[in-house]
Amino acid sequence: MLKLAEANRAIVAAKAYARDHGYLISVTVVDAMGHLIAHQRMDGALLLSSYGSVGKAIAAAGLGLPSGEESDVDLNRSSVSGILAHGLAVIRRPGGLPIKRGGEVEGSIGVSGAPTDKQNEECARRGVGAIGSRATKRTRKKNV
Repeated sequence: MLKLAEANRAIVAAKAYARDHGYLISVTVVDAMGHLIAHQRMDGALLLSSYGSVGKAIAAAGLGLPSGEESDVDLNRSSVSGILAHGLAVIRRPGGLPIKRGGEVEGSIGVSGAPTDKQNEECARRGVGAIGSRATKRTRKKNV
């Protein structure tokens, strides 16, 4: 289970990378069910970047893969279906990465506000790495 201290470490690492590159971002970490663990918006980051980071984190948790990857997974039947029932947005753009350990999704991180999708995803990747996990691309398999 993903702990608050780990979520905070991931956020600090993502923000440090962003700061070093001149980006102003929002970062969100959620658990495997899509529930918020931690969120921060850097001073000066766009207000809407908060919504983007949350939506990307929820997408990555529900898909079990990066939020920008194509998938046939039905999010309404995924681990985040309860969150979706409350009307929270899911954003299928790069910047959200699952946090996996032992092959299981324990949560995810979402980043929004950097100038490009690739830069958002790189910030997220730094966050995942800070907690001793790694973001992996999906292995091709259809949801049955």
